[in-house]
Amino acid sequence: MVGVGERVDMDDKGRITIPFNIRRVVGKRSFRVELFDKDTIILRAFEDRGDLVKKIAGIRLVGDMERASVDAATIKDHYGWVKH
Repeated sequence: MVGVGERVDMDDKGRITIPFNIRRVVGKRSFRVELFDKDTIILRAFEDRGDLVKKIAGIRLVGDMERASVDAATIKDHYGWVKH
């Protein structure tokens, strides 16, 4: 999407509105603002830590419940692992 953009203006309080079509594609609400040079500002989207924690908490692991509490050391010889 390099080169795709729209003209936007800064208001009296220094705010710039990101156009809807760009917000829709990016899908983030947190950004880091970086000054590259006098004429270039870089706006990088990043994952908010709170949102990331919610995503991780929402992960549900599935597996064989009969094997869930089996100690790996007790079955390692069945799968070709070598005792040391």
